[in-house]
Amino acid sequence: MKTSDTGQQNLLLVRATANPANAEAGQLFLLKGDATRENLNLEISTGAQLPAAWHYDNQPFQLKILHFNDLHGQVARMSRKETAPVFSKMVSRIQHTRSACRGNPFTGVLVLSGGDDIIGTPFDMLVGKDPESYQVHAGYHLYSKAGVAASVLGNHEFDLGLDLLAHAIRKDAAFPILSANIKPNRQLENVCDPAALFYLKGVRIGIIGLTTPAAAMRSRQGSEFEIVDPIPVVKRLLPIVRSLSDVVIILSHLGLSLSSSSASMAFAGDVELAQNLPFGSVDLIIGSHTHDLINKSGLDSKNVVNGIPITQAGCNGSYLGEVDIVLRDAPTVANVCLNETADLPLDIPFDENYVQPLIEQLRPKFEKRLGRVMDSQEISSDGLYAVALGESALHNFVTDGLVARCRSHDLAVDFGMADASVINSGIQPGTDFTYGDWQSVMPYADTLVLFTLTGKELCEFIQDNARRVDIFEEPHQERGFQYFSKEIRYCIQCSPTRSRIKAVDIKVSGIPIEQNTDRIYRVACISFFRALSRNWEQQTIANMPLLVFDPKQAQGVDTGLFVGDLMLEHIQYYDGITSAGGALQDGRLIVF
Repeated sequence: MKTSDTGQQNLLLVRATANPANAEAGQLFLLKGDATRENLNLEISTGAQLPAAWHYDNQPFQLKILHFNDLHGQVARMSRKETAPVFSKMVSRIQHTRSACRGNPFTGVLVLSGGDDIIGTPFDMLVGKDPESYQVHAGYHLYSKAGVAASVLGNHEFDLGLDLLAHAIRKDAAFPILSANIKPNRQLENVCDPAALFYLKGVRIGIIGLTTPAAAMRSRQGSEFEIVDPIPVVKRLLPIVRSLSDVVIILSHLGLSLSSSSASMAFAGDVELAQNLPFGSVDLIIGSHTHDLINKSGLDSKNVVNGIPITQAGCNGSYLGEVDIVLRDAPTVANVCLNETADLPLDIPFDENYVQPLIEQLRPKFEKRLGRVMDSQEISSDGLYAVALGESALHNFVTDGLVARCRSHDLAVDFGMADASVINSGIQPGTDFTYGDWQSVMPYADTLVLFTLTGKELCEFIQDNARRVDIFEEPHQERGFQYFSKEIRYCIQCSPTRSRIKAVDIKVSGIPIEQNTDRIYRVACISFFRALSRNWEQQTIANMPLLVFDPKQAQGVDTGLFVGDLMLEHIQYYDGITSAGGALQDGRLIVF
C-alpha cells in the first residue's frame, strides 16, 4: 500500500466477492494494506463505497453469529474401524439457522472460524509438502462449501510454510483470511488482509483478525515473517473500522488470557486486549488458540471485560458457538451458547457430497503400512498411565529416534529430550502400524530445536525436571516433565514434599555429570516445550525454586525439520515400533 503525502499509511477499502455458497452472505469489502504501521489513513477504491449506516426504525435487527475454532482439520474423526462425522453435523446447525432466517429482512447469519484450521489429523496428509504435491486443504475446502464467511490465521497455519499456506488459500478458501497484526509478507500478499466488512441486509459488520505473536517466527521454507503486539494495532485500526461499521467483531487467535496455560502466548490475550481498549468499543471478541469452553450455557459476567463480551468454543469440532447480536440504537449481545456437536443431526447431503470424497481420497494414505508394533503393553494406552511417574517405553522410542535421525541428517547431538505431553495416545501392541496410527500418537507439526547446555546447566536442568515428576496419590497435571534419550541416565529420590525431590547418580554417556561440568552438550529437543505446564509453574514457583527454561533462548536454533517426518523415517528404518528402535524400558530413569 502506498504512503500518502502526509506520511500516513493508506489502508485501501476494496470491493470483493463473498463466499458464493451462502446465498444471503451480502456484499464483502476488504481493508488491504499494512495495519501494523503507526499512522493509518483510509482510502476507498473506485466502486467500493460502503452503503450508509443502519438506521433503527422501531424494528430491531438480529445478527446471528455461528463460530468454531481450532478445528485442526478434524472435519471427521477417522479410525481403522469407523469414521465419525464432525463438520457435517456442524453444517446441519448452520443450514438450519440460515433456513430460519432466510427471507426475513431483519435477521442475518455469519459463520466464522477462529483459525488453526489444519494440523493435527490425518487430513493433513492431503496438503502435501509443497505446492507441487498439494491435493486439498480439507478445512478450507469444506468451509467454502458450507458458506463460511471468514477465518483468521492461527499459529498452526504457519506450520505449512508460507508458500504452501498461500497456495492452499488461493486454491480452497472462497472466503477472506484475516490478520491485522502480521506485517505484510511477499508470500502472503493478496491472500491475507487486516479486516473484512460485510454488508448484510442493510447492516455493516466489520471483522478484524488477530494472530498470536507466539506463532512460529520461521516458516517451513525458512522465510521470515513478523507478528506484532495486537494492542497498538487494534487501537489504531479500530477507529477506521468503527467508522465503516454498525457492528464490530474481533476474530482473535490470541488466546483467552496471558494466565492461560494451554498454549504459548505473547503480549496479550483477549482479556488483556479488552482491558486496553476504550470501554465497549468492540461489540464482541470471538476467541480461539487456548481451546477454552466459554459461555457454554449463556454469557457469564466474568467473560465481559471492560464492556466487551468474549467467547470461545473449545477445539476439535466438539462445539459450535452461537451468538445473537441485536441492533436497536446500538448493538447488544443478547444470547450466547455452545451447541455440542455430538448432539446435532447429520447433514447427509453435505456429508455424502463433500466429506466422504475427501475420506476416500485420504484412505489409501491413512491405511499405508509403516511396519509392525512390538507385542508389549508398555507402549499401549494403559502403559502411558505411568507417564511422569517413571520410565516410558514410547517416550524412549521418540527421544532415541530424535537422536538417531539427527545423526542420519549429519546433525551432531549428544542426547535428545521430549516433553511428556508430546505423546497423544498409546499404540495397540502386536499389530500392523499405519500412517493413521502415527497421526494419533503425534498429531502436531512440532519442529526440531537444537540448543546447547554446559554440564553444570544440564545438572541444574535435570534437578528441576525431577521436581516435576508425579508423586503417588497426587492428582496428575501437566508439569512439563521431560524424557531423555538413552545417553542420559539418572535416579529420582521422591519425597512427599516436592521441593525435597532430588535427582542423583546423573550420568551422560556413562560419565558422571560432576566430571564434565564445563563441557558443552548439544541437545535435540521438540519445539513444543512445557507449554502446558505454565499454570502449574505460576502456582508453584513462589514456594519452590524452578528453572523456567526456554530451549530457543539457550543458544538454540529451530531447524525447521518436522519431528513427525523424522519419526516416520525412524519407524520405517526399524520396520515399525520396536525395541531395537528404542521402544523399551532400559533403566535410564529410576524413580524411588
